[in-house]
Amino acid sequence: MITALVSRKGGVGKTTTAVNLAAALALRGRRTLLVDLDSQCSATLSLGVDREAFAPSAADLLLREAEAPEIVRQSAVENLELITGSVDLLSADVELGRSGWHRRRLKAALDPVAPLYDHILLDCPPSLAVLPQAALLASDNFLVPVVPQFLAVEGVRNLIDSIARLGERFGHSPDLLGIVLTMVDYRTRETREQVARVRRLCGDQVFAVEVRINVRLAEAPAAGKTIFEHDASCTGAQSYALLAEEMLLRSGVATREVEVPSAPADEAPPADDEPWADDEPSAVEEP
Repeated sequence: MITALVSRKGGVGKTTTAVNLAAALALRGRRTLLVDLDSQCSATLSLGVDREAFAPSAADLLLREAEAPEIVRQSAVENLELITGSVDLLSADVELGRSGWHRRRLKAALDPVAPLYDHILLDCPPSLAVLPQAALLASDNFLVPVVPQFLAVEGVRNLIDSIARLGERFGHSPDLLGIVLTMVDYRTRETREQVARVRRLCGDQVFAVEVRINVRLAEAPAAGKTIFEHDASCTGAQSYALLAEEMLLRSGVATREVEVPSAPADEAPPADDEPWADDEPSAVEEP
């Protein structure tokens, strides 16, 4: 199963979700491939790959003659493999946009390795330009991280409509796997109102599991580790473990119910909860 993680806006926890959801699936024994399609290479850095070791990368796969089996590498997490990002992906929209066929280049490139994995997660750049379109056309479904803010919620509805129109144009419509609420901070009234609003507007499209703000999630990329390597006992790790379980349920793989912790009313969250940094590891704030 190939899943694209898409968003039109940066800083919504998309890469954090891609990396830690992939790790959670791998830790459950699911063979998983994470493909970093962002020229910022945040997912690659989050898995501890030095910039000098990025090549060969997704840019070689899409823009050159590299074959997927040649560029897949093992991460530090068992069952989790990676295709690294590259700054060369900045030109991918121009290269892939020359014809409709080039938007299908990613699917053709992944076809030889797709049967080897239970899950392939595509971490897309924050837009709906040509490269994310290519990812959607290569995917079985897509997942949308969203922060519980008014404009972010409105943007998600527009994004889903745009993806539906893309499917009509190119003859392939990936299914919406779900909307994931990220960076949830129940200490604020705005958060509580917008969580209720997105659940009212989108219903079952929204994952039951929410990922709350957690300083450990901000620290992990700077250490080049997944949240499970950095602090497996923190609330962020627990959230992504549950999110992986719900993803499997939605995909028809798992069968048991997910135990979702109830949202607090007005009480303060656990002591280790702090706002996340953006997807860029350099933006990590000290606790």
